[in-house]
Amino acid sequence: MLLTEKVAIVLATYNPNLQYFQKQIDSIKKQSFENWVCHIVDDFSLVEFQTSIQRLVNDDSRFICHFHSHNLNHYYNFERGLKYCIEDETISAIALSDQDDIWYPEKLAILLEKLRSEQAVLVHSDLRMIDREDKIISHSTWGFEGRNPEKLSIDLLLLCNVITGCSLLFCTSIVRDILPFPNQDKINWYHDWWIALAAAQKGKIEHVRQPLVMYRIHGLNNVGVTKDSGKFYREILSLTSKKFKFTRNSYLVRRNFSKLFYERFKEELDVLNWTNPFDDKNIDLGLKVIRLLCKSITSGYNAEGVALRIWCLKILFDIQKIKEYCLKLCTAKSR
Repeated sequence: MLLTEKVAIVLATYNPNLQYFQKQIDSIKKQSFENWVCHIVDDFSLVEFQTSIQRLVNDDSRFICHFHSHNLNHYYNFERGLKYCIEDETISAIALSDQDDIWYPEKLAILLEKLRSEQAVLVHSDLRMIDREDKIISHSTWGFEGRNPEKLSIDLLLLCNVITGCSLLFCTSIVRDILPFPNQDKINWYHDWWIALAAAQKGKIEHVRQPLVMYRIHGLNNVGVTKDSGKFYREILSLTSKKFKFTRNSYLVRRNFSKLFYERFKEELDVLNWTNPFDDKNIDLGLKVIRLLCKSITSGYNAEGVALRIWCLKILFDIQKIKEYCLKLCTAKSR
């Protein structure tokens, strides 16, 4: 069946480290599944980088370079790349690539086989973490962060994303549900979070426990890679280091993101009687978030620390709304 498949790869670039970029390109060339095309989508790199990118792929016609005259940032650059993919009706699945990782030769073949055998719309794998010198930091990113992707649901995915963009492969059938990406002036969520959420709504997500990517950790990309990142103790340590000073951003990001998700899939979600756990229409002091926290614990999703933070922020948010309501009442009575 795989003989009839064609995969598009979206490789987003911006002033790449050329040594790392060369290794990523070489690893794509060495894929055991060979019927692919790679759209290198450059986000207005300096001219010397554009020249080097083109030079490094000139020997393989499967690479198509797209150089742009304005910078969109990584989120919208990946969106731009997906638009190139849907211009080719022979493409059956899409993978995403960073500019500094290394793929294992069997990556596309294994993911594609899993995608079709399980009749999924998206499949993703574990990753090995490597440093600047290609030395292994951790044999499993999922183990390092405490991820359990088997327990994934839409609500838990809204709470905490466990799907890494460079490890996924998804069907072109859901691209038109993914596009356009939800608008955001300041980047508060990443492309893979939105793609994963849309895929979870449209069908089944499967996973491969085998690491299929060497995920490079260096000074420019290590945000979000934290040991046991979703656990209670990790969140408490973080709050302690910040002297329990809260900002509302974590809650507001999920409130805004979940609203955009609902707007995109309103008809389908209404049929399911879906309740948004991050909705701010009602003052519930975070009751729905507490339920999500309990769900994370009982299912083993391991995002209860994140839920604890969001719950505290929702309480503060509701208290502020109560204060504003009381102030309005007092003002009205004094007139």
